[in-house]
Amino acid sequence: MIPRARRAGARRRLPGSVRRLAPTRAVTRIDPTVDRRWLDLLARYPRSGLFHSPAWLRAVADAYGFAVRAHIMTDPTGVPIAGIAVAEVDDLSGPRTVALPFSDACDPLVSSVGEWEVLFESLRAERWPLHLRCLDDRIAGADARFEIVKRARWHTLSLASEPEAIWGGLAPATRRAIRKAERSGVTVRPLPGAEGLRDFHRLHVGLRKAKYRLLAQPLGFFEAIASRFGEIGGWHPLGAFLGDRLIAATIYLRWGDTLYYKFNASDLEALDVRPNTLLTWAGISLAQSLGCRALDLGPTDDDQPGLIRFKRAFGAAERELRFLRYAPPGWQNPQGLAARRLLGEVTSLLTAPEVPDEVSGRAGALLYRFFA
Repeated sequence: MIPRARRAGARRRLPGSVRRLAPTRAVTRIDPTVDRRWLDLLARYPRSGLFHSPAWLRAVADAYGFAVRAHIMTDPTGVPIAGIAVAEVDDLSGPRTVALPFSDACDPLVSSVGEWEVLFESLRAERWPLHLRCLDDRIAGADARFEIVKRARWHTLSLASEPEAIWGGLAPATRRAIRKAERSGVTVRPLPGAEGLRDFHRLHVGLRKAKYRLLAQPLGFFEAIASRFGEIGGWHPLGAFLGDRLIAATIYLRWGDTLYYKFNASDLEALDVRPNTLLTWAGISLAQSLGCRALDLGPTDDDQPGLIRFKRAFGAAERELRFLRYAPPGWQNPQGLAARRLLGEVTSLLTAPEVPDEVSGRAGALLYRFFA
């Protein structure tokens, strides 16, 4: 029996799963854009995706100046077994840790609650709010310490079937829309270099302003993505043209065995010839030609039922995306709340119909980083 005095002075024991991990598994902070251990970790987790990739992390860092870091857990031999990529942001809205700014989903890569607990302790040592976007609702996505601040739909189309079977799985209205685009003379071809990217961004700025009253990501963000994914053969921008006129465009990015439908923009006056449906069908063909197993159609907010129906009509499977926020006990940030309100008001002014698109585009270049 341990003497009573010694029991009284003993260290408080952690929960069981953490107690087993803590003595033998260390958490280290690394730069995931260059450290080979991050790629080793991604290979361990097949469910990791585009937004975990070093190319994406580099593009975010290049465009916005965020210092992207990863907290990784290693076993006693130094092999990475769990991790999470984050950026520590401290700006007008206050300090916060985000996994990961301007990324649709970047789940913690963990295989047990115990691993997540150790990573979480490392993350909250900063005593800042922590923001996650999780597709996996089994571990971090189910952590009751986090508030669910938003939900969205996520759609992925399996490409395991032959092209004829995929065509047969489309909704009848989708097949009719593809045929209408082709009859109307819409053609799809790759966007030509820097000029094509500028044309896409022009559509992007106009669409965000006119349809959503939102500022657009800066051209520099897309240039950074083009550079980083171009280096690894993952940059695939497609445009829909009527003659020489660009009426819609989709930027597809490849990572691993999946092609991602990442950005889309279109001319609102040309939607009646269904260019976006044709672009998505072209994306399916592109993915199959690249040997991809899936076309990831990405997230859609719940308040966009038309876009949800559009993705479902291609036969895509649906999951839930959770936007999560953890605030340290007693956390208050009234100045940050005021800054967010101000950003909203400024955005409303700069996206008014009478404001030229060029002005809205320049405003996005200046202000978009503050929406992280």
